[in-house]
Amino acid sequence: MSSLKPAYLVCGDDDAKIDAWRARVRRRAEEERGPGGLETFEAGSSEPDEVALSLAALTFDPGTRYVLVDDAGAWKASQLGPLEAVLANMPPESVLVLVVRGKALKQLCKAVEKAGGEVREYAAPKPWELPKWTSERGRELGVEVDGEAAKQLVALVGAGQQRISRELEKLALAVHPRTHVNSADVDLLAARDASPQAYDLADALVAGDLRMTFALAEQLEAHGERPGRLIFPLVRRLREVHRAATLLDSGMPDAKVGEALRAPPWLAKKTVARAKKADRAALERAICVFADLEVDLRGGGSLALDEDTAFSLALARSTG
Repeated sequence: MSSLKPAYLVCGDDDAKIDAWRARVRRRAEEERGPGGLETFEAGSSEPDEVALSLAALTFDPGTRYVLVDDAGAWKASQLGPLEAVLANMPPESVLVLVVRGKALKQLCKAVEKAGGEVREYAAPKPWELPKWTSERGRELGVEVDGEAAKQLVALVGAGQQRISRELEKLALAVHPRTHVNSADVDLLAARDASPQAYDLADALVAGDLRMTFALAEQLEAHGERPGRLIFPLVRRLREVHRAATLLDSGMPDAKVGEALRAPPWLAKKTVARAKKADRAALERAICVFADLEVDLRGGGSLALDEDTAFSLALARSTG
C-alpha cells in the first residue's frame, strides 16, 4: 500500500489474507492519524448512501482520510448508485476500502476499477494446499514449520485458516527461542479441539470486554479447565501488557518496547498494540485481584465462596 489508490475492493474466502489486509489498513491509518484514524462502517447496518455521504462530506483535515467498510457483500446492486457516484469523483486524499467475504458484485468491482482503484481477490487454499499454506504462515511468524509438522497440524486442528494461524502463534511462542517447529512439537503442544485458551481470556480482560470475558470463561469451563489452572497464564499475560504500557508511558519507542519484552516479534507487536489501548490502572487492579484469588484458592486467605463463583467474581472485578 505504499502508493495508494483512491479505492480498494478486498474480496474472497481467504479469511487470513483479508484479515491481514484489514490490519495493515488500520495500522497505516493509526500511524498517520493516531488512534481512531480509521473510519469504519458495517454494511449490515450502514447502507451505501450513508457511506457516500460521509465520503463527500467537506473536511479541513489536510491528511489522508481512510474509510473501511466491512461486509460490503451485504449490499444489493440496486443500492449502489450513491456510492458509484462518489467513486466516480472521489474526494482528494481519501482512501476507501471495501471488504467482501466471498464473491463481490460485478457492479461494485467495475465502480472501484473505474475510480482508478484496485480489486484484490484472495481465494482460500484448497484442502491439499493447506500444509504449504501453514508453512508459509509460519515463516511470516518467524518460525520454520517442516512439511510433516505442517501436515500433522492441519490434521489435528482442521482446515480453518484462522484456527491454524492461532495454533502457529502458540507454537512459535512455546518453542522460542528456537525458530523451527517439528512434528514432535505439534504432537506435544497443538490443541486437538476448538477450545479457547487462557491467552484469549486474558486479552478479553485487557480489552475490558466483560461480555467476551465471561463467554470465553464459560467455554473454557465447558472444556474442563478449572479456575486454579487459569490464574497463572492470565496473570502472566496481564503483567506482559502492563509492562509494555509502563514502558510506552515512559516515552520508549514501540520497537524498543518490543525488544525489552524479549518475546517473539509477532507476540511483541501484539502486546504493544494491546498496551496502547489498555488502562494501566485497570491492569494493576486486575493483577491484584487475581493475586488475591490465588492466595485464597491455596488456602491462605478467607475464601467463603466456591472456586467457580470466586473466579467469576474476580473476572467481574477486573473488568469493572
